[in-house]
Amino acid sequence: MGLYTCRTDKNLLTTSQRIIFIGDSITFQGGYVRNLELELAKKGDFEVFNFGKSSETVSGLSEADHPFPRTVLFERLDKILSTTRPSITFLYYGINDGIYSPFNQKRFDAYKNGLDRAINIIHESGSQIILLTPSPYVGDNKVNNKNLPLDEYSYKAPYCHYNEEVIRVYAKCILQLGDKRLSRTIDIYHPLLKNKAIAFDSDPIHPNAIGHKIISDTIKQELNI
Repeated sequence: MGLYTCRTDKNLLTTSQRIIFIGDSITFQGGYVRNLELELAKKGDFEVFNFGKSSETVSGLSEADHPFPRTVLFERLDKILSTTRPSITFLYYGINDGIYSPFNQKRFDAYKNGLDRAINIIHESGSQIILLTPSPYVGDNKVNNKNLPLDEYSYKAPYCHYNEEVIRVYAKCILQLGDKRLSRTIDIYHPLLKNKAIAFDSDPIHPNAIGHKIISDTIKQELNI
C-alpha cells in the first residue's frame, strides 16, 4: 500500500447519504450496524445497507480444514458498488485473513494486497472509505501448538498465539496507514481487547451484543455521530 496523507475531517456524515458496511461474519451478525443505523436515523435521512458475509476474506486464502473454500470479497464487490452507489463504505476484514495460523509473510502480503485492491475499487467508484481494524481473537492459548504445518491450523484449531502474533500485526498495519484514498481508519481492535471479558462469550471470534455496542460506540465517537 502506498503511504499518503490520510484525510482527517471529523464530520464525514451529512444529512442524506447512502452508507454500506462490507465485511465478514462479524458484520453479517449486524449488531454494530443496527446500532449505528438507529443513531443515524436521529441525525438525518440516511440509507444503511449491510453486506457482511460469513467466512469471507480479502486475501483470497482458505484453510484446508474449512467446510468450503472461503469466499473472497472480489467475487461480489463490483456488483455491490454498482447496485448501491454508496456515499460512504465501511470496510472491516482481517480475523479470517490470517487463516488462524502463525504469522506468515506471504499470507500477510495477501491481506495487504487484498485491502489495497478493495480500497482502490471502492475509491474509484466515488465512495468515501472508512477502514476498520480487525477485531481481536480472544481464545485462550493454553495448548501449545507451535511448529505445525501451516495447513493444519484452522478456525477449529487456531494457532495458540493467533491474536498477539498475527491479528495484532494486521491491526497495527492498518493503524499505520496514511492513504489519501481513505477518509478514516478506526481502531476496533484495542477497545474490544481491553473489554474482552464482557465483549465476548464462549465464541472467541464473534463479539457478543456488548462487543457490538463497543464497536458502534467507537465508530460514533470517531465520526462524531
